[in-house]
Formats: sequence, structure tokens, C-alpha cells
Amino acid sequence: MEPITLCGAVILAVGLWVEFEPTIRKAARAVSNSTIMTAIMSSPTAQKPLYVKYMTDSGR
Repeated sequence: MEPITLCGAVILAVGLWVEFEPTIRKAARAVSNSTIMTAIMSSPTAQKPLYVKYMTDSGR
């Protein structure tokens, strides 16, 4: 890609971010606080411990 095109793309991306940052942050906050997202991100029921049977020495 041409350097001038790459610089223009970076300038455009930064300009769009500055322009739309409050809207993007508000939308992200609304999505993260929604009940569906909290249900997805919350941990499932408490995990039960896994009991392990240890091998004993039969030569004792």
C-alpha cells in the first residue's frame, strides 16, 4: 500500500474515532449492561469438586 494512502487511512480512522467515540462507548456500555449479556457472562452454577481416588501402595 502506498505510504500516503496508509497515512490517509490512519488519519481517517483517528478522525472517525474522535467523532463517534461517545456514541460507540454509550452503545458498548448499553450492550455490556444488558440482561442477556450479563446472563451470558455470569458464571454457571457452582462447580462441584472432583474427588480423586489415590492409589495406595499394596506392598506395605
